Amino acid sequence: MMPKKSIKSFSIQSPENWMEKVVWRKANKDWLGKSSDIAFSILDALDNLGWNKARLAKELGVSPQQVSKYVRGEENFKLETICKLENVLGVELITILTSDQEVVFSQETNALNESPAAEY
Repeated sequence: MMPKKSIKSFSIQSPENWMEKVVWRKANKDWLGKSSDIAFSILDALDNLGWNKARLAKELGVSPQQVSKYVRGEENFKLETICKLENVLGVELITILTSDQEVVFSQETNALNESPAAEY
């Protein structure tokens, strides 16, 4: 009699593992959102520089796997890492305001909505 081969499913997670991930994501959603914003900024900077993740890894002195973690939006960044990324990429990833500064949001306007009505 031949031994049974175990069949592993790589696409289906056990309900416990799935539920644990949901609970974890809910508990950490605030910093995960900011991490995702940083990841998009890193990807934009790479695109603007014409760099790939391997080039960024070389410039930072880290592994390509570490850079992949950065751009997945699930990295709990240390300030040291943020500063290195900002220096290497030449972008500002986090802005810290002083007590006498305020955030001003600009709105994109639709030129058609702001143009004066045609006179007849």
